[in-house]
Amino acid sequence: MTQETEAPSRAVTARLRGVHKSYGPVRVLDLPELDLYAGQVVGVVGENGAGKSTLMGALAGSVHRDGGDIEIDGVHLSAGSTEAAARVGIAMVSQEFPLVGQLSVAENLLLGRRPKQARRGGLVDRAATRAEAEAMLRDIGLDPRSIGGVNREVRALPVPTRQLIEIAKAWGRSPKLLILDEPTSALGPVEAEMVLGLARQVAERNGTVLFIGHRLDEVRAVSDRIIVLRNGKLVADLTPAEATEERLIRDMVGGEISRTEPPPHAEDAPVVLTVTRLTADGLGPVDLDVRVGEIVGIAGLMGSGRSRLIHTVAGAQPATGGSMTVSGKPYAPRNPGDGTAAGIVMIPEDRKEQSLVLFAPIKDNITVSILRALSNRTLLTPRRQREAAQAAAANVRVRMQSVDQPIGSLSGGNQQRAIFGRAFATKPRLLLLDEPTRGVDVGAKAEIYGLIEKAAADGMAVLVASSELEELQLICHRIAVMNHGKIAAMLPHQDATKERIMSAAAGTAQVSAEAAEAVPTPAPMNGA
Repeated sequence: MTQETEAPSRAVTARLRGVHKSYGPVRVLDLPELDLYAGQVVGVVGENGAGKSTLMGALAGSVHRDGGDIEIDGVHLSAGSTEAAARVGIAMVSQEFPLVGQLSVAENLLLGRRPKQARRGGLVDRAATRAEAEAMLRDIGLDPRSIGGVNREVRALPVPTRQLIEIAKAWGRSPKLLILDEPTSALGPVEAEMVLGLARQVAERNGTVLFIGHRLDEVRAVSDRIIVLRNGKLVADLTPAEATEERLIRDMVGGEISRTEPPPHAEDAPVVLTVTRLTADGLGPVDLDVRVGEIVGIAGLMGSGRSRLIHTVAGAQPATGGSMTVSGKPYAPRNPGDGTAAGIVMIPEDRKEQSLVLFAPIKDNITVSILRALSNRTLLTPRRQREAAQAAAANVRVRMQSVDQPIGSLSGGNQQRAIFGRAFATKPRLLLLDEPTRGVDVGAKAEIYGLIEKAAADGMAVLVASSELEELQLICHRIAVMNHGKIAAMLPHQDATKERIMSAAAGTAQVSAEAAEAVPTPAPMNGA
């Protein structure tokens, strides 16, 4: 198609001609022509499966394109070579965090590179390694002390911090073309704003940024130009003025997506969860209740305690004080198994690391929580498991060929729906959600919101932590705003404006819905 955005006075950083890629009979990427210009942030949007990751992989060398030509500053880019891509100045921040968990932050940041002050003879100067790694973190605005120092193992860090380390690693290469694949999906508003600022700095230094995002407001705010992919093809190339949210959604999905609001809820419904003066490492004291059919959101900056609260209620993190009840009965979980026994199910934020066995079939992943019920004290038959898996998948509309295919072959949105199907199959009283739409596209988000509302309509109580304020505003009856491990405000749906949420999240004192006027101060960036 003809590009609507032209920049004749700018140098071309990347020139793509006839680039295409197929998996079997399905062509997942088909780009006759695309130019990327120096000094631009180019937003890339599209549903899961639209071809975004294939395009990024073709540029970064992690995907071997079937045909076509890519030039970077006039130099032909070899297909399927990450080393060749790095040599011509391409750096990519992936959703998958290709960090080595057993290595330290410093070792990950300088992996494949020697620090500038390496000792003679080829031996690495550990002090120089540490100093250079600390400088790389400070360059992106992250204090090394806030993550426990650069000698800390990466596997001990929460997802948001790992995301920032991956960004620092790419930033340190001073790339000509920086590819950011969902860079803010795990971050809170303050940290996300920091990453958007880094993208703008690359462009101001005459570099080029490809910014893949599902948060359309962020894409529109940071981009000089926005391209839309659908079914592997470029369907729109827009200026920021043209790229209204309604236009982007229409181009992405080929139609309109209706908005939603929280479902009706009886304010005098029975209480499912009661939390009283609850404390844990980095949490509390917290007082909270969630009722049958109610969706309660948890907002806050990184380090506020959002995830800690979810994990403590689930039994994944030990409580150090206070008490909890579930449907009026004392509840003191020692592990997640105790939570499951009490009718509590948690869907964590990192589905690939914490929820799924990617190489295993869908049927094994989706029935793992109900195998005992299916066996009924006898041997579990393949037929019975298959029928249960098919029913659970159909209940949440997982799009698949067969329950026998690996769950890793599904899109992110379908993987998340499968996890919801597994949760619903246990018929829980309380559903705990930590970043339920992380890494899924706008169409899949709408479907997941529908699943959350379905859970509430079916009588579950729902507690959902999210870094996306618009998400909480859309689906929650009430929003608990956390600051330094405590609930700083409890806002009913009608009062939960973005300004009030952010004021409470950044404040240093307890505030109410009527007086959320705290002066913003950044929270420490040491996980949620």
